[in-house]
Amino acid sequence: MPPKPKNLSRKPRPDWRIDLIPSRRSYRDEDGNIRVPMWLTKNGRHMADTEMILLPSEAALLLDGLVEALRVNPGSMLHELLRESTTALAPGVLYVPKPDSADSEFARHSSPRKAHPCP
Repeated sequence: MPPKPKNLSRKPRPDWRIDLIPSRRSYRDEDGNIRVPMWLTKNGRHMADTEMILLPSEAALLLDGLVEALRVNPGSMLHELLRESTTALAPGVLYVPKPDSADSEFARHSSPRKAHPCP
């Protein structure tokens, strides 16, 4: 006869995240590897600064994958980031109002600036 299962109280799994460090750029080290500075967090708390180390061939594969992911539906990523609050004025030119601009006196009497094409 198999033993009875124990009363297992499951703890929530820790939420680990690896995020880019926005103030530090990726760089090539003296061995030719690509180093990408990262923050390691657990349940929202900073645990360590570290680096993802890639061979140049791995970095090229990662770059290709990222470019392809952005190319599949580039508008949806921008659309999600700006939450439908923008107006396209020209290719690559967006008007993004301030969150409270619809309620301001100035917004009621003015219109967004027109974009002028670059030479």
